[in-house]
Amino acid sequence: MSTRPNTIFIFSLEPWGDMWYSKHHYAACLAKRSPVYFISVPDRWRWRDLFSFKIKVREVADGLHVVEYRNNLPIRLLPAWLAALVFHLNALKLLRLVPGENALFWCFHPTRMLDGPLLRKRGSKIIYHVVDPYQNLPNDDRFARRADLVVGINPWYVDYYQRRNPNCLLIPHGVRRMDRSQEARPWTDERVHGDYAVMAAGINHYTNYPLLIDVATAFPKLHLVIVGQLFHVDEHIEEIRQRLFAMPNVSFIGVKHPDELRTIIHGAKVGLVTYDFEPTRSVPVSGVRTPLKAITYLAQNCPVVSTLNSYVPTLEGQGCFKAENATHFVQLIGEVLDGTRKVNKVVVERYLDEVDYDRLIDRVLERVYAGAPAAPEQDRTDQRPCVPAECPVLIVSNEEWNGPRYSKHRYALALQKHRQVYFIDPASQWRPSHFFQWLVRSRSTPEGVIVLSYRNLIPLLGGRLAWINDRVIARRLRRYVSQEHTEKPLFWSFDPARLLNPRHLGASRSVYHCVDDHTNRREEERELARNADHVLCIARELMERFITCNDSVQFVPHGLSDTDFDSLLPTNGLPAPRGYALYIGNINDRHDFALWERLFAAHPDQHFVIVGPWNVTDPVGRRLYEERPYPNVHFLRPVRYEMLAPLIAGSGCGFLFLKREHPANRISSQKVVQFMAQGKPFFCSWLSEYADRRHLVHMSDSHEEALEQFAAWHHHGERPEAREQRLAFANTLRFDHLIEHLPFRL
Repeated sequence: MSTRPNTIFIFSLEPWGDMWYSKHHYAACLAKRSPVYFISVPDRWRWRDLFSFKIKVREVADGLHVVEYRNNLPIRLLPAWLAALVFHLNALKLLRLVPGENALFWCFHPTRMLDGPLLRKRGSKIIYHVVDPYQNLPNDDRFARRADLVVGINPWYVDYYQRRNPNCLLIPHGVRRMDRSQEARPWTDERVHGDYAVMAAGINHYTNYPLLIDVATAFPKLHLVIVGQLFHVDEHIEEIRQRLFAMPNVSFIGVKHPDELRTIIHGAKVGLVTYDFEPTRSVPVSGVRTPLKAITYLAQNCPVVSTLNSYVPTLEGQGCFKAENATHFVQLIGEVLDGTRKVNKVVVERYLDEVDYDRLIDRVLERVYAGAPAAPEQDRTDQRPCVPAECPVLIVSNEEWNGPRYSKHRYALALQKHRQVYFIDPASQWRPSHFFQWLVRSRSTPEGVIVLSYRNLIPLLGGRLAWINDRVIARRLRRYVSQEHTEKPLFWSFDPARLLNPRHLGASRSVYHCVDDHTNRREEERELARNADHVLCIARELMERFITCNDSVQFVPHGLSDTDFDSLLPTNGLPAPRGYALYIGNINDRHDFALWERLFAAHPDQHFVIVGPWNVTDPVGRRLYEERPYPNVHFLRPVRYEMLAPLIAGSGCGFLFLKREHPANRISSQKVVQFMAQGKPFFCSWLSEYADRRHLVHMSDSHEEALEQFAAWHHHGERPEAREQRLAFANTLRFDHLIEHLPFRL
C-alpha cells in the first residue's frame, strides 16, 4: 500500500490569490511533498462558457499549480439531473491531470466532481476537511460517508461527522513555520503614522462595522488598519462601512500578500477579530466558524481581541482575549495598549509548535494511509441507529391540529411520508365529567395523519398532579397504538408540559424537538430532555441549555415542503396589487404595532396585507385594526394552509416586527424560511438564528434601522443575485434533506 500520494488535488470554494485561508496554507505546505493542483469553483457564468471544454493550468510556486475551468451551464438554475451532467463534464476536463494511481483528493468543500468514479482511480483517497459549516449542503452527508477520512477543525465537527463516518480526526487551525518569523522589519505606509491596530479578514456582511466605529472613536490616536478583500453588501450596510472608512484614523488598504500581511501584523499593537458577539464557551455547541486570524496574529506576537471564541482554552487570557460585548471589547483593547494584558510567549510558542502545518499534515497523511483500502464508489455503512419501517411516530403537540400550521404540524406531514404519524392534540380544560371519559378518540386527516385526543383524568392543579395524568394517559395511548402496530413507536414531542417520560409509552426511540422558548416550563423541559434520546433545536441559540442534560443535542431548523416553493398565484385573485408587503400569522401583543404604524405612514404608495386571527389588547394595535386609518393596509381573515404559498408568491416582501422585551421574539421564525422558499426579501426584528444570513434577511434592532432598510428596498430594490441566494439556502431546508440528517435513520 502506498503511503505517499503521487499527486494532490485541493478543492476550495475560495480562489487562489493574495487572500489566504486554511486551504491556501495547506496547498503551499503540501507542494513541498508532492505535486499539488489547487482547484476552486468558477466565478459568474457567461454565455461563452457554453463551449468551454478546456482547463487552464498555471504554476504559482514550485510544485503548486492553480487550475481554472468554466461551468458549461449556470449551476444554480439547473435541475438536479442537468447539474450532475455539468459536474461530470467538469470531471472530464480534470481527468488528464489525474495520475494512474495514488491520487489524493483533499477537499475543503463537498465537491460534486467526485460524485462519480471517473476521477477516483486505483489507490486514490478522499479527505473531507471541514473548516466551514457546510452541514446544510444537500451532498454534505453523502460526501462525508464516502470520504476515506473526515478532518474537523473543532470538536463539534468531529462529533457531528463521526455519526456519518467513523474515521474522523480533530485537526485545529495551523501556522506555517515561516509565518512565525520575528524579523523586526518595520511596515510603512504613508496613510499610517504611529501606533496602529490591525483587522485582517474578508470585509463583508459578517463584519461588525459598528464595533469598528466604536473602536476608532474610543482611540482617536490609534490608527485602525483594515486589510482584506472588499465584498458587496446591502446598501444600508455599505453606508455604515463608508462611514467607517471616512474616519480620519481608519485606513482600508485592500488585500495584501501573506508575506506583507505578516509584516503588518508584526508591527501592530493589537489584532482584532470583529464579527457578531458569541456567548463565551470553551467547546462549540454548533458548526460555528473558528477564527484562523487569531492564530495568524499570535504567530507574530500580536495580542488578539475577539468577538468569537477561539475554542483553544490554552490561549484564552494568554494572548487571545474574548470580549462579551462592545464595551468590553473597547476595554480589552485599552488594557492591551496600556500593557495590562500581554501575550504569554512561552504558552503561545508551545501551542504554535503543536499546530505547525507540517506536523498537522503528517498526522492527516498517517491517518488516511493507515486504514484499510477504501471503496469510495460505495457509501459507507450508515452508523446511525435505524427506526424500524413498521414503527409509527407519536407527535405530542402543544397546539391542536385544527388551526394555524406551525412546525409541529409541518413535521407531522413530512414524517407521514416515511411512517404512520399519530398527532396527539393537547387536552382540553378539565371538567368533572372527564373522570369517566377514558377513551382515546381518533380521526384521520386528508393527508393520512391520525389525530388523537383524550381527556385528563384529574385537574392538573398548577402542575402538581401532572405526573399522575402522564402515567394514566401514557398507558391509554400505549394500549391504543399497540392495537394497530406491533412495533414500538418513535416518540417525538414538541410539548414540555406533558408526557415527560417516553418510556411510559414504550417508545423505541424518543425526541424532544424544541421549537419555542418555554421560559415558564424550564423544569419540565429539562426533565423531558433528560428522558429523551435526542434533543433537536430549531435554533442554535437554544442548544446550550440542553448540553448538560442530554448527550445528543442537534440543530434541526424550520423545514420546508415542496409546496412552499410553488410560485403559482392564487386562483381567486390577489388581495392587493402585486408586490404588496405581507404578514401571515397570529396577530397578538408580541408585535411592535408602533413600528407597523410608522411603516404604513411612511409608504402610502406601498400596499400592506395582513393575514391572520387578531387577539390584541395593545391600544395601537386595536386602533389599527378597528379604525383602519391607512387605506394602503388590508386586513384578511385566516386562510387555508394551501393558500399561503400563493399569497407569498404574489407579494413583494414579507415582514415580522416583534417587541424586544420577550426573549422568544429574538430567536427564529418559520415565516422567514417560507418567504425564502419564494426568494422574497424579508424584513424583521432581530432573530439570532439568521445572524449569519444578514445578506438574505433584513434584520434590525431599532425602528430607525428597520425604516431605513425598508425604504432602501422600496426605492432601489436589492442585489440581483439575492433571490437565487435565498432559494439556494431554502433548498437546504427541505424536509427530505433535514430528515436524512437526523441522528437516526427512518
